[in-house]
Amino acid sequence: MKIVLLFCTIITFCNYGFAESLPFKEKETLSFSIEMFGMKIGNQTIAACLLPGSQTLQLISETRTAPFVSKIYKLHNKIETHISMKNLLPVYIKNQIQEGKYIKNWTVELDQMNHFGTITTVKDDKRERIILSPNTMNIPALIYYLRGKELKLNDSRSLALLNEDGDKAITVRVEKQERIRVPQGKFSTLKVVESSGGVVIWFTNDENRLPVKIECQTNAGWLKAELVGVK
Repeated sequence: MKIVLLFCTIITFCNYGFAESLPFKEKETLSFSIEMFGMKIGNQTIAACLLPGSQTLQLISETRTAPFVSKIYKLHNKIETHISMKNLLPVYIKNQIQEGKYIKNWTVELDQMNHFGTITTVKDDKRERIILSPNTMNIPALIYYLRGKELKLNDSRSLALLNEDGDKAITVRVEKQERIRVPQGKFSTLKVVESSGGVVIWFTNDENRLPVKIECQTNAGWLKAELVGVK
């Protein structure tokens, strides 16, 4: 079973460090609880860090099922994403995917300026060159791309979501304001919906634009992530 790997605008940065307008820090970790079928099945973290001596933001997203769930169905996905601080678009992605019996490791190098990418499958060292749509990204990059943008009600953006077969054109839209409660607290949020309806993200309606809740459609049903900690 493949869980849909979810989750850009051009933002001007200073030559060194983050621009003052960006809501996230040079180093932070977001922690989430993961639910499916109405029960908690595991945890997810997204760790962001500005790589020393570079203008590259490294994101490491890791999702694991709890031990009792893993006995039935083991999920362990680790996705490393390198984002250019010049435009918040990904330039490199490393995927280590284990979903039940499905295991696959693959990387992709992205040339956003010339709109092509090179996908390498680790097991057989197979390399494939693909054409990229403008603003192609994965879900972790999408989250930070949108965090770097001032979100307004009814705003929409045309992007592309990457998977191992290529990219898929999507539109994301700020659908409505909504007050929600998650383990981290109660928040006023902006609900952002992807055009197919398969991805929904709630960002805090403030200068931090924290992703406090994420829902995505998978082959097995809806998966929900709720924020439990920020450091």
